Amino acid sequence: MADEMRAVVFDTFGPPSVLKVVQHPKPKPRNGEVLVKINAAGVNPVDCKIRKGQFFKFTVAKPKIPGGDLAGVIEEAQEQSKWKVGQRVFALTEGSMPWRKDGTYAGYYAAKEDHLATPAATMTFEEAGATPLAALTAYQALESAGVKAGQRVLIHAGAGGVGTFAVQLAKARGAHVITTVGPRNLDFVKQELGADEAIDYTTQRFDEVLKSNAVDAVIDCMGGPVETGSLAVLKRRGHYQLIMNEKASPLRIITGMTKGMLRIGPTYGVTFVKPNGVQLQKISDMVAEGKVKVILDRTYLLEEAAAAHEYLEQGHARGKVVLQVQAAS
Repeated sequence: MADEMRAVVFDTFGPPSVLKVVQHPKPKPRNGEVLVKINAAGVNPVDCKIRKGQFFKFTVAKPKIPGGDLAGVIEEAQEQSKWKVGQRVFALTEGSMPWRKDGTYAGYYAAKEDHLATPAATMTFEEAGATPLAALTAYQALESAGVKAGQRVLIHAGAGGVGTFAVQLAKARGAHVITTVGPRNLDFVKQELGADEAIDYTTQRFDEVLKSNAVDAVIDCMGGPVETGSLAVLKRRGHYQLIMNEKASPLRIITGMTKGMLRIGPTYGVTFVKPNGVQLQKISDMVAEGKVKVILDRTYLLEEAAAAHEYLEQGHARGKVVLQVQAAS
């Protein structure tokens, strides 16, 4: 039916098997929105956490369509919009928020105009769909940390979704990049992403390798025990930036930010990514210039969303996982 689309939904928390493909009402754009026919949607750890009830559980509106990333073609736009029907676009949307029922694991999404950007001509829909959340998280974390040319930056999990972008974006700023990875990714992060140093976290403790007063900034995608070692290797006027996750202790966040404001040791910040079309366009331009590339690990069909979640939750993805939607209605 013309007013329906395929969508992945879950109506109860649980394992990946709770994800089902159903016929779902097609969204209707409001003022300031355009209707995007989705070709690809990124799969992110936050999608898995929402599905399991680990992220703002009591605010999740069900049945919930997961997903915040999209890449596709504009199907409907208001006459006064700068966006036109037929344009290729990509975006981080509000679909990844637990309280939004409509996500992007679907044929269509009504996206806010200021969340959209134009993907580089060289990007496939799959590459574009895999980019927004991870790349914007990395971009906003580096901005908050004030990373600049000549600084030494430690990026944890440099081969992961956020990490692959963070390493490249930090290098584009002229920083000396050190990253922690598993043994199979030691050469990858240096040869493919441009990292200057790679530490095998399975055989070495990064804080012992780097010692104290070694880096100007830390971008931490891990949290938990990694945070203590990260703070130990920072210069006195350095900056620690945590990517918000379920391991983050509210008390440590408050304490760290308070100490940072009082300039008792390094400053401390937390990144909770926000949609931003202007920043995403800058990232797209860097892709076009060859400064940043999208690392795709695996691509799944929309019907295989449960398998995509199962794979991502193993924690071994190199770069990004994406759903090929092809916008079938």
